[in-house]
Amino acid sequence: MSEYQYYEWQTVDRLLTPEEQSAVNGLSSHIEVSASRAVVTYNWSSFRHDPKEVLLQYFDAFFYLANWGTLQLMFRFSAGLLDAAEVQRYCDGEVLTFETIGRHQVLSIELNPEDSELYELDASLSDFIRLRNDLLEGDYRLLYLAWLLHSTNEPDEYDYEDDDEYEEEGEDEFDHANSGPGGSDPDTSGVREPPVPPGLQKLTPALENFIRVFGIDPFVVKAAAEASPDLRASQAVNYRELVARLPRAECDGFLARLADGDPGLRLDLRRRLKEFQPKESAAASDAEPRALQDLLQRAGALEEAENTRKAEAARQKHITEMKNLAQREPQAWHQVETLLETGPKSGSTYDEATKMLEELEQLADFQDTRAAFFSNVQVLAARFTPSRPSLLKRWQGKGWV
Repeated sequence: MSEYQYYEWQTVDRLLTPEEQSAVNGLSSHIEVSASRAVVTYNWSSFRHDPKEVLLQYFDAFFYLANWGTLQLMFRFSAGLLDAAEVQRYCDGEVLTFETIGRHQVLSIELNPEDSELYELDASLSDFIRLRNDLLEGDYRLLYLAWLLHSTNEPDEYDYEDDDEYEEEGEDEFDHANSGPGGSDPDTSGVREPPVPPGLQKLTPALENFIRVFGIDPFVVKAAAEASPDLRASQAVNYRELVARLPRAECDGFLARLADGDPGLRLDLRRRLKEFQPKESAAASDAEPRALQDLLQRAGALEEAENTRKAEAARQKHITEMKNLAQREPQAWHQVETLLETGPKSGSTYDEATKMLEELEQLADFQDTRAAFFSNVQVLAARFTPSRPSLLKRWQGKGWV
């Protein structure tokens, strides 16, 4: 598999003008441009421009995928649309970053694996584009998941077992340098989660796509969701009452934008009306922040419970299958004999007969009748394998003859 890179930008709040489309089209000979989207793919080269600069100048969202595992998702907002202080609570400075650049804010989620193994990846920006509006609505589940992504993929930077110098001399200095915000603390017991947003127990398709594509452990997400309150129903907000509190001039302004077909009107209006509501954090959980180590331990327990559940379900299924097969065991042996007697002397026939015998061997294990099983196989082998070396080889490989 050759190297592969995929770049995609999209607009959300507007369409590109013909002049802008022409400018974007000139960025690469590999680019495909429409009024709302641009895509570039490379197999042996790279895009020669800064994707962030293209985002800032023309688009609202960007997605990058390389089949060695690198992923990046970026959203552009007008400056001031997101509460920078709230967003920064989830930022780690590596995977999740948030910055104000001129008239815009840029949120970036980037994953760079250490190894260069090539992967089969299937994703596009359309899988995630809904998340931009969710952020504008105050839904911070993406930010929390990005924090999980960083926290559960951070490599161990220190080896304690062989580091005598650390044990004898450097302990205090290390603790001071690597504790608190911005520190790289390999001891996960010292890392605590940011505010847990509501709704982690019921994820949207876009959030599920983010978890799948960026490779977040679903059991860690499930553990985190245990402290996540339910999403508040949007119907609980009385917008008619809030609109009545708007000054007449503002109402006229919003109506004019509605008549113009302004795509950003709904979000702007809801943000304005939210100012009349009591100030609440987007992360509604009042629970004490959990240590990352506790989250990981809980995730391990959930995974173990799920594996146990699956194993028991498989066991019960096997028991049911064996009981059903036991009721028709004589007919099953007869079917094998008939297949070898009347079927063509071909590999597919031998494979089918062998598969049927494998099921009968499982039944023998289930009923503790392996001696009878081998006796029946020996009878079949004496009759059919002397002139069919390929069939004999299959059964010898199974240890039946």
